Amino acid sequence: MRVPINWLREYVDFDVPVEELADKLTFSGLEVETIETIGADCPGIVVAEVTAITAHPQADNLLLCTVNDGKSELKVVCGAHNFRVGDKVPLACAGTTLPSGQKVEKATIRGEMSDGMLCAEDELGIGDDHAGLMVLPADVECGTSLSTVIGPPEQVLVTEVTPNRPDLLSMIGVAREVAALCGGELKMPSVEFAETEQSVEELASVEVKARKLCPRYTCRVLTGVAIGPSP
Repeated sequence: MRVPINWLREYVDFDVPVEELADKLTFSGLEVETIETIGADCPGIVVAEVTAITAHPQADNLLLCTVNDGKSELKVVCGAHNFRVGDKVPLACAGTTLPSGQKVEKATIRGEMSDGMLCAEDELGIGDDHAGLMVLPADVECGTSLSTVIGPPEQVLVTEVTPNRPDLLSMIGVAREVAALCGGELKMPSVEFAETEQSVEELASVEVKARKLCPRYTCRVLTGVAIGPSP
């Protein structure tokens, strides 16, 4: 179970340091194996719009991209292929140091000048994905600092949940435990459902065959759920 601290604070108030909170949870039965930091401050990395894409004349697997960083048009050589004209992507300008320690400089790549670097998630320290560039929301303005878009670095508790504590397999469950340990207020989220005009009997049915063992069984049908990677 991974518990992002900022997400946890949405459900419970606590003012102890993260390291102390990890100790309290471990001694209460929820072992915290480690505290990870996801992401990093990204000075010099901004949102840029891809305005043109052409093939690199000297390399089949590279592209020549023109991007707008809100101030000017820049030329960047890129090896990713998961984006198109109009997409917003992270641009590390020349002189920027990536979270990995790599310093981005203007460079000539296979005979073409590159004014910076378009970044994947792993190069930004926010994930392991290197399959392509991190494509950002279309409504973000060019030139916006990436830190403004993705937020500051996030501390995450990596916990080991034992079989006798399935109540700790959710953020609300961990928040309830933290409220008990730290005396904070548990803030339950509001849940609202919109009923459709279609009758539930048209979508699903339940038959209880052992009413003495199960006197009541309820279910709800949810529609419009998109299956995909967790955001």
